[in-house]
Amino acid sequence: MPQRDEWGRTRLHYAARDTDLDAIDQLLQAGEDVDARDHEGWTPLHYAAQEAHPAAVQKLLDAGADVNAVTEKGMPAIYWAATAASGDPIATIRLLRARGADPTRNTIKSYFGLRSPLHYLDQVTNRPDIKAEFADLL
Repeated sequence: MPQRDEWGRTRLHYAARDTDLDAIDQLLQAGEDVDARDHEGWTPLHYAAQEAHPAAVQKLLDAGADVNAVTEKGMPAIYWAATAASGDPIATIRLLRARGADPTRNTIKSYFGLRSPLHYLDQVTNRPDIKAEFADLL
C-alpha cells in the first residue's frame, strides 16, 4: 500500500477503521503520524471512534492523537462515537470525554453557523443510553 491512497488515507487510517490493534501498534511503532488527515480531514481517531472501539481509541490517544481534532465539516471523534451503529459507543464516549473531548465546542459547520456535537444529539441518535452520557451538559 502506498504511503497515502487516492483518498489521502494512510495505513493507520485503515488499521483504525478495521480496529486492528496489532497493526495500530506496529504502525505507531514504525512512526506513522497519529494525526494524519485524509482528504476529508478525518484522522485515524475519527475512524476508530466511528467503529466505537475503545481499545483502538485508547491506543491512538495514548500515542498522542488530538481528541478534539475535527473533520473538514467540523465533526470531532466524539460525534462519530455517538452515531456509531455497532461496537461500544458508551465506553468510547466515556473514554473520549475522560481524555478531554469537548462535545460543547461549536465546530460543526451548518447553515446557521457553527454548532456543537451536543446540539445534534437528538438528531443523530434515538438511544437514551447514549443521550444519558451527555446529561451533565444539558
